[in-house]
Amino acid sequence: MHRPELSETGASRGRRVALLALAFLVPLVLVAGASSGTHSGAATSTKQATISMALVLDDCVNPVERPLRAGAQRAAKKLGFSLKIVCPSPVTAQAQITLMQTLIAQRPKAIVILPVDSVALVPIINQAVAAGITVATTELDAPASKRSFFYFGGTPTLGQGKMQANRVFAYFKKKRAKGTINYYVTSCLPTVTGQQERRRGFEQQVAKLNRSSKFKLKEIGFANTTTEPAQNLVNIQNIYTAQRSRLKVAYAMCGPDTQNWGTVLKRAKNRKVLVAGYDWLPQTLNLIGQSWVAWSLGSSLYREGLFTFTHLYNHFAKSKRLLRGVHHGTSIFATKANLKKIRNSPDVKGAGG
Repeated sequence: MHRPELSETGASRGRRVALLALAFLVPLVLVAGASSGTHSGAATSTKQATISMALVLDDCVNPVERPLRAGAQRAAKKLGFSLKIVCPSPVTAQAQITLMQTLIAQRPKAIVILPVDSVALVPIINQAVAAGITVATTELDAPASKRSFFYFGGTPTLGQGKMQANRVFAYFKKKRAKGTINYYVTSCLPTVTGQQERRRGFEQQVAKLNRSSKFKLKEIGFANTTTEPAQNLVNIQNIYTAQRSRLKVAYAMCGPDTQNWGTVLKRAKNRKVLVAGYDWLPQTLNLIGQSWVAWSLGSSLYREGLFTFTHLYNHFAKSKRLLRGVHHGTSIFATKANLKKIRNSPDVKGAGG
């Protein structure tokens, strides 16, 4: 991803309830944007109207995905191509594969996918390419596949984990900490490759920094919190209740986790637990402003959607050269110092925040 400035927002309660009500449909298919190829404005040409593309998300209810959808929909509305957005339910590689099989039969010009599993999705991505469909990945990559390019708006996820560890150590070093500092890791999508890399990067850097520090970070637990908002909050509340006497750091690897750790600590009036989180959900930004969450690392998913589909459209409609390889920007920590800038970004303000 480029160097956009910002990332994630929350999904409305009504949309979330509707999605959950349809969760028994496997896979769940969501159609968004302009799927008919008909758009306002007399300038839309026949060539434009025949360009169809699809976005395959990795999850149906995680509010963090909302800016990505918004960016893709903005590109479709502005440029006048047909866009279909689908997501898997449950969040499994097989559900995504089934969605891809359906899309291949429909023969869109291009598919942009956030693969649930970087390895398991390789054969179906290659099948789409063999069928003449251009495939790009965003947010999460499948590097062994024949996808044309990977575009991510922030630092690669392994690097994000290392950035978080560095910041946690700097925080406690400034406080002249000594002894053992216990941390707990939570993830709303622990089977997703990006989440696994965020954890691995963090743990690798902790092990490295522990060797030269006067204090030591120690992991005391890991939990799958799920993406369902109410259950996520319950799960984090239960973790806090069980661990509060010894917990010093919550490494919250998902947007919902970060928001709910801040919510739980606010209810408990406990500012002694450091929350090192991810994503820029509006309520998370509020909790940062109130000092319940220390910081949250994010990147611009809105630009991921906007840039990726704009680039693909220009390739098909204007014969522009197609990107190849890996392209990314740098993730940004949301803190009290830059909250205003982040709140005014398309990832928050422009995507329903």
